[in-house]
Amino acid sequence: MADINKEIRAALESHLSTVVDLPEVAYENVPYNPTTGTSYIQPMYFPVTRRPAVRGLNPQQRYDCLFAINCYAPEGNGPSAADTLAKNVLEAFEATTSITLNGITVSIDYAERQQGILNSPWFFVPINISCYAYN
Repeated sequence: MADINKEIRAALESHLSTVVDLPEVAYENVPYNPTTGTSYIQPMYFPVTRRPAVRGLNPQQRYDCLFAINCYAPEGNGPSAADTLAKNVLEAFEATTSITLNGITVSIDYAERQQGILNSPWFFVPINISCYAYN
């Protein structure tokens, strides 16, 4: 069976593009220079496991992954701008959400935010989205 991590990433990034009021996106391995004073988000895809879903010959594979999204806002204006970005992302990736693209369905297990972090000249809120797909 073919590896479907590329398709999983594409489905997640495609769904991310539907988030309301989405600022610029700094995709992995694409040159990006953030503009100081402007919000942006940075998604990262982490494949975690690829394991047989059942015992037997030629079993279906379960792919578990983590889709991390850092929501950046300019520092010095309080946490609300980054919090709003994080809220919008979390709402788009609620638990039990299913995302289908090119015949692959990615299911969201959970989405959670972490504490905001000051990294001058930005304040950012990390989001972790746990998901899985079968092939």
